[in-house]
Amino acid sequence: MVTTSLAMIGCYLFNLSNAGAFLLLGVIHSVFVGGWRTGLASAALSTVFSAIFLSAPDQVFHYTSQDARSLLGIGLACFGCVFLIEQMRRRQTHAVELEALEHRTAAIRDESEQLFRRMADVAPVLLWMADSGGKRYFFNRRWQDLLADSRSPDEVWRHSLHPDDQSNILNRYTGAVNSGEHFDFEYRILGINGEWHWIQDSGAPRVTEAGEYVGYIGVCVDRTERKRVESALHQLSGRLLELQDDERRRISRELHDTTAQNLAVLSMNLCAVKESAKMLNSKTHQAIDESLELTEQCSQEIRTLSYLLHPPLLDELGLASALRGYTTGYTRRTGITVDVKMDDIGRLPLELETTLFRILQEALTNVHRHSGSTQAEIRIVRDPKEVRMTISDAGRGVPSNALEMIEGGGNVGVGIAGMRERAHQLGGQIKIGSSERGTTVTAILPMPVVPQPAVPQPVPAQPIHAQLQLEEHA
Repeated sequence: MVTTSLAMIGCYLFNLSNAGAFLLLGVIHSVFVGGWRTGLASAALSTVFSAIFLSAPDQVFHYTSQDARSLLGIGLACFGCVFLIEQMRRRQTHAVELEALEHRTAAIRDESEQLFRRMADVAPVLLWMADSGGKRYFFNRRWQDLLADSRSPDEVWRHSLHPDDQSNILNRYTGAVNSGEHFDFEYRILGINGEWHWIQDSGAPRVTEAGEYVGYIGVCVDRTERKRVESALHQLSGRLLELQDDERRRISRELHDTTAQNLAVLSMNLCAVKESAKMLNSKTHQAIDESLELTEQCSQEIRTLSYLLHPPLLDELGLASALRGYTTGYTRRTGITVDVKMDDIGRLPLELETTLFRILQEALTNVHRHSGSTQAEIRIVRDPKEVRMTISDAGRGVPSNALEMIEGGGNVGVGIAGMRERAHQLGGQIKIGSSERGTTVTAILPMPVVPQPAVPQPVPAQPIHAQLQLEEHA
């Protein structure tokens, strides 16, 4: 205000012709010093002074057309300067604030990144980060301990993949990154100790608050020890099944060769007693007849139990004969008709035949216990690579909740678990399908690879004197 007043007084005392320029300078000074409010006051005073200064000498606030235009120009210039200077100051202030915000954001980002890295280094899992192109640029301390290398994390990871997994995993990883989807892989990777480690790798896209995709973040779990335990359990389970089959075979032979023979001798002795005891009373004859009947019944049950434990035809004539004999007895015991459709599959390895027979036994037992069907069908197909056995019925089917559990890899009973374990021991699988028209159990077992016989190498001819020395020695 003082500046504007001094400019007004100077212009009035010295009767300056360019008083508007001095007033404009005063307004500009007022805006820079006191802000836009002071600038507006200075502009108003400057406009009022100009209105008085440009008035007609004989009458205040009366102007010629030229003076009126000058007054309007001075007023617009004064207020316009206030507006322009304020806008410039606001832009400058906004720019400074943005720059400060960027600095603070960068500092917070750096601090967050350092905090994340410190947390990642102490995490008990393997953590990694990748850019939007899928290139991995960060590994936490556990990754570095596993894959200590001077190359970049992405190069180390890609070159450490198992040759059998590398192509498949990289293709799936690239596809997931390109589509921006979550992924979950399992693969083998070579550690610094020279051992292959099983890794469970899960990754998810990173998205900013603005919805911008910036890359991937993932976590890996070393499943090596778990795989070792699973392998040990698998071997133990296989050994238990093998021992179970051996014990069944032993008990079957004991029952057939000892108990059944003893019952046969007992039956013959009772027959002899019956023939020689004609003078006995009727009650004694009835007791002998009942004893003979019970002996025959026990003998039949022993033979059936022995066959169910381990049919001798399985070892002697193979799967086809054992299967037909078993289904004949099964129909007689249960009343369920079994239709066997099987080509000439020949003899299979004993372990494979035993596994197929045990799966068949369990499947037909389930048909009898749960399906309510009066018929079943067995189909066996063999090709050079695998043997496929299908057991189907026309029963009520498996309940939907139990079927969902089975399809998800679960077991609703000991029987299905046993079938799966037997198939898994030989590298095969069990598939179960069910509907209102019945249930189908399919066992797919690979044929074992028969090693090719070695080509005999020609024996070099020995010199005649060497042959004579050998004959002499002999």
